[in-house]
Amino acid sequence: MRNALSFVFVVLVAACGATEAQRTLPAKPARPPVVSNSSMTVTTLDGPEVGSTQTIALPFMNNFENKGDWYVTPTDAHAAFFVADALATKLGRIDLTMNGQQTTLVINFDNNKNTGHKTDQGFQLMLGSAQKPADYGIGKNDAVTVTVTKMDSLTFEATVSGMVSQLAAGRPNTNIPLRMKVSGVISLHRASAPPEISAGNYIDCDPIIHDWLNDALNRASSDCEVKFDDHLQTALNAAFSPMESAFTASQWQIINKPDPSVLFLSAPRGSEKEPFHGQGFKLTMAVNPNSAQGQQAMAAANTPDPLMVKMMELLKAGKYAEAQELQKQLDAKLKSASPPPSTRFTVQVSFNFSARELINFHGTFSTSALPGGGTVLYLPVMQPLSGGSSGEPGTWVLLGPWSQPTSTHLDGETTKVITKAQMNPSAPRLSVQNIAVYLNCDHDLATNVIQAINWSQLRALLAQ
Repeated sequence: MRNALSFVFVVLVAACGATEAQRTLPAKPARPPVVSNSSMTVTTLDGPEVGSTQTIALPFMNNFENKGDWYVTPTDAHAAFFVADALATKLGRIDLTMNGQQTTLVINFDNNKNTGHKTDQGFQLMLGSAQKPADYGIGKNDAVTVTVTKMDSLTFEATVSGMVSQLAAGRPNTNIPLRMKVSGVISLHRASAPPEISAGNYIDCDPIIHDWLNDALNRASSDCEVKFDDHLQTALNAAFSPMESAFTASQWQIINKPDPSVLFLSAPRGSEKEPFHGQGFKLTMAVNPNSAQGQQAMAAANTPDPLMVKMMELLKAGKYAEAQELQKQLDAKLKSASPPPSTRFTVQVSFNFSARELINFHGTFSTSALPGGGTVLYLPVMQPLSGGSSGEPGTWVLLGPWSQPTSTHLDGETTKVITKAQMNPSAPRLSVQNIAVYLNCDHDLATNVIQAINWSQLRALLAQ
């Protein structure tokens, strides 16, 4: 993905089950600041009107924010847009995306892809309107050649020619030709290039966002964001490797961990205005169920509480008042009892958040100093990060300029625990100002996990 320099055209396939209204913006948008002198000519190759030809002017391009666009850099090029006779297409449109610097590309059935990757390529056209569309793509015996004649920040020009076949989810529509010959000219021009948006500088990289993720929820990451996040992942792997080794040697196994080959290729739109959060880190381990510890935990989990057994007997006997009294005793017992030893834990790491607001359902939080620098915050019955009305033990390790945690009463025994980080607004965006490490397991296990982590690797990130 980093070295994707092949010049590729990919169709932003409108025929993925979406209607024309779903594929475009709401009615009456402002005219996009791109002049299109594009057109396509289609010739029928089968049916009763063999040889009939239709030429359609395509003066519209979907050049809206987060939609169609193109860019060129010294090492890369990309485009993703459609051209049509109008926003609400009535006669026809061509969907097109490209990637890389190759100026001529032959797209066939095997390399015509639309899987959401930068290296995808393809071509598709639509005849008719949203009410009566006829979608054509590249079939097994088809191919389309795309040749770029000019591409810079102001101009995109290319020609297309080849054969396409009717696309149909079920039986083909026999009222329209099954196969067409297509030729066309894509000619786009704008008076000025879009303003460059920087996502922050790092070392020997391009800080500008070149968004190949057009018409998507996220935007593409900049080269510097990808490089900096890869640096963070390297440090995180070094920090947690000793812990992984210690626990795998002691009846534990890794359930899932970050794949080092997965790069930070997309980011929320607008995130370049905030401190960098990256993709974070999440690793889960569990006791091996076949180990002695795993067998003991399973036996304990399958052994019912005597009060629960007695309560069920009373319910079966219809003694509801007595059962209700036992239920109160059971609730009081569970409330005061220590949580069972955890047989599973997840480590989650986040960067550069200005505050943490945590809900604790019962008990009081406690803090202690992490040797070497940092604060360990323990909540006995914390609401999980995913939410919910039941709690579990939670431990946080806070590195950087975090305030001492405080709590405010909500209702009943529930409190909100708040800790804030002092953020430096002039700090480089691609830097680490604070780190928060979360462990969802019992206190004793969290203590053992913390002792096995190489915290110097994480503190080094703060010092850079």
